[in-house]
Amino acid sequence: MNFKYVYKTALGLCLAAGMLLTFQSCNEDDVDGAPAITNVRLLDPTKADSSLSAAEPGSLIVIQGQNLGSAMKVYFNDFEATFNAALGSNSNLIVTIPAMAPTKAVDAGVSNKIKVQTKGGEATYDFVLSAPTPVLTGLYSEFVKPGGNLVISGDYFYNIKSVKVGATNLPIVSTTVKQITVKMPATAVSDIVTVEGEFGTVKTSYKVNGSEGNMINFDVPATTWGSDVCYGSAAIIPGTDAGAISGKYSRIKQTKLPATGYADAWVFSTCSFDFKLAAGPAAERQFKFEHNIAEPWKAGKYDITITAGGKEYVYAFQPWNSTEYAAAGYQTNGWRTAVVELSEFKNATGGTIADVSKVSDLKVSFGTPDVAIASFNGSVDNFRIVKK
Repeated sequence: MNFKYVYKTALGLCLAAGMLLTFQSCNEDDVDGAPAITNVRLLDPTKADSSLSAAEPGSLIVIQGQNLGSAMKVYFNDFEATFNAALGSNSNLIVTIPAMAPTKAVDAGVSNKIKVQTKGGEATYDFVLSAPTPVLTGLYSEFVKPGGNLVISGDYFYNIKSVKVGATNLPIVSTTVKQITVKMPATAVSDIVTVEGEFGTVKTSYKVNGSEGNMINFDVPATTWGSDVCYGSAAIIPGTDAGAISGKYSRIKQTKLPATGYADAWVFSTCSFDFKLAAGPAAERQFKFEHNIAEPWKAGKYDITITAGGKEYVYAFQPWNSTEYAAAGYQTNGWRTAVVELSEFKNATGGTIADVSKVSDLKVSFGTPDVAIASFNGSVDNFRIVKK
């Protein structure tokens, strides 16, 4: 046996093995060395140069640093995120901040940190999960009596600092993430409502108890000769009535309503009146009114007809006719504002109002042509067309 050859072969194998082990060790050092986070940015390539110190849950971000290739877990405020390691590299991790990750809004003691665990160790980075800016979707009723409760609907009502009407602070009765109830001043007021939270401020585009775009409110005459309305004998209730929201209103309170498409006692209308509404197409406007449905409503409708440019545009208000109210019927908690897109009013050919300044009449007619109604107790007030 040639021992010299065996010795050289063995020596070569040892050297090769050593080199391989050294190479693997270097690679493992590259991947499994102590991780570090140096920057966080948005995935959006147009904003790739930006550096973030905060973002909302649900945001898609890139965590940048060193030795991140063997990442096993990523946490935001100690809430674990799922991620696809195959999309990352030794210097980048692409992660979506979990929508349920806690923010300061729901837990004042959150760590305000990103934490990445790799085979080589753990890295942390100061990072704030910010709550979304408050969103105000509407007021349950845009008309509220002095001293009454104003109910504000929306989302992200976190850590509310103040609610104001104009410059006046309103006492907060209750607050949740989606609803705030406040008490109005003891004296009548009409102004913008502002909600200020820790994560932003939002306000209405309209005034509570406002007069913009008024058509019929039973207090301001809607005829040239000074009458509240032109025709129709629907009951008009005095503003001193306990059920009034802002002066006089109309009410149908009746049992055994017959099946009929028209009844003069359920109608009120104007006659060629100039409402002095601002010009603009239907798409830029909303039709609003307050309604108070005191008992479950399951049949009948308010046919609301607007005349503009010599054509009639009709909308049928029957909120009970939906899956939400099919079983129990539709009922309000006192007065509630109905908001209808003006583009929902259609003429005989399906067209919408081209110019709101051409509106010349409003007719409201309650009817139940298909079925008799055992009992109905509904009130309406403050019909108006307003800008969005």
